[in-house]
Amino acid sequence: MKVITKRSTNQGKKYSNKDNVKLKIIMWIYSQGKSNQNSMVKDSKSNISGQKWNELSNRLQELIDSGLIKKNPSEDVANVMMYSLTLRGQEFAQQILDLKQKMPELWNFESFKNIKRID
Repeated sequence: MKVITKRSTNQGKKYSNKDNVKLKIIMWIYSQGKSNQNSMVKDSKSNISGQKWNELSNRLQELIDSGLIKKNPSEDVANVMMYSLTLRGQEFAQQILDLKQKMPELWNFESFKNIKRID
């Protein structure tokens, strides 16, 4: 007899899919100018606070690899890395904001859930 089990869903997760997290990171850094990983996790306004540390590290590295963000040592604190947008990343963030203005209905899609510019 074959037993079929129901696959679990991601409904209980406190964080969204990888692309959603990447968009949140980009918009957070865009609004802040620069940020460290700890600030992204700790500040509830970032909407990234539910991410596991290693998963956030992976998303940050993916964004670095794609040329949207860069990582540099903090000028103020030893052993802290700061993330900022590259020129390409700034253009990307501006395109997201322009898209939001032109097509606000896209923000009903799961991919854009909780994506915002924080002023």
